[in-house]
Amino acid sequence: MSISLKQALLFVPKNENWVRDIIVGGLVLFLPTFAYIFPGIRRMIFDPVNYFMLTLFLIFSAVIFFAVSGYFFKAVHNRVVHDKEGLPDIKYFSYYTYIGSKAFIGGIVFSIPFLLLTLLILTFTPLTLSKEIIPFLTIAAIMYVGYVFLYTMAALNFTFDFKISSFWNIEKAYEMIKGNIFNYIILVLYCLLIGLVYIIAVSLLMNGQILALIIPFVSFYVFLVYADLFAQFIMNREKSVENDEKECTA
Repeated sequence: MSISLKQALLFVPKNENWVRDIIVGGLVLFLPTFAYIFPGIRRMIFDPVNYFMLTLFLIFSAVIFFAVSGYFFKAVHNRVVHDKEGLPDIKYFSYYTYIGSKAFIGGIVFSIPFLLLTLLILTFTPLTLSKEIIPFLTIAAIMYVGYVFLYTMAALNFTFDFKISSFWNIEKAYEMIKGNIFNYIILVLYCLLIGLVYIIAVSLLMNGQILALIIPFVSFYVFLVYADLFAQFIMNREKSVENDEKECTA
């Protein structure tokens, strides 16, 4: 059974209180954008730079990011571990923040080799637009696809037990995709496609002035689309394993 992008896009509206959840999640994501949307708050932090207010703003933004990230992983976890359909209850903010902070730490440690390699490439990349920059852009694009391919595998592994070490347990992560490489490639391609469409949509909304206010709500919806894609991959893999076991015992 293949992964369905259509199912992922329709996953959120199938939930009973999906409008409420999107509104709450969007409002949570909307809060860190105050400094960019409202000139008065932006001046209060950056003109001149108020380091105390800037520190509070960064801490606040990090907590919001952790909470939304944790909610994403919990949404996948409930589907694949507890066999619960639908979205998690959105009220457990502190718990989602805790899960998201663990995912952030694990993801940062996992990403260190890629970050170092990126810095090395940037050191030799020409600063002017010319034909000489094409090979560097090609390498960067290949690196990004490779990073998404490996990070997605590590993130899938994290959804099962919420252990930081799951991000760099490559052997266990590989066991998850072994025998289901085709679906995994589809998952990664869908993730890249949704990311590209999201970037284009955000760029268009930013130019629409008042329409920029809906970006946080779109962002939260995209998080949940990713969650369903992750859950689909894991559940399809488990069904495939069960079918193989039945064939072996038949």
